[in-house]
This record gives sequence, C-alpha cells and structure tokens, in this order.
Amino acid sequence: MKKNKYVVFAMIGFELVALILIALWLGGLLAKKGFDSTISQTVCVLMAFFIWFVSLIMKLKGLKND
Repeated sequence: MKKNKYVVFAMIGFELVALILIALWLGGLLAKKGFDSTISQTVCVLMAFFIWFVSLIMKLKGLKND
C-alpha cells in the first residue's frame, strides 16, 4: 500500500504536540508525588523530544525506502 507523504508529514507535528502535552501531564503527576516540579517536567519534555526524534528518523527512513 502506498503511503501518502503529505499525511505522514502532517502527523509529525501532531505527534510532537501530543507527546509534549503527555510529558507535561506526566511531569505534573510526578510533581504531585513529591518530585521537584521544574525538574520532573523538564526531564519528561526532554524524553518526549527524544522519543519524537527517534520516531522522526524512523519515519524518514521508511519514506526513503519507498
């Protein structure tokens, strides 16, 4: 099945927004559990960017192979 490249590129932005929102929610949850608010949210957002970057590399390699 042929992938629509425009849809793939549009979903990359939505994926990043969703990951950041989840990371902020998780950071707030960790802050309620007793961790430092700033550090927990920062670590969660950095992990979200790392996950997004790995996902981006995998998607671009997949598009290159098509």
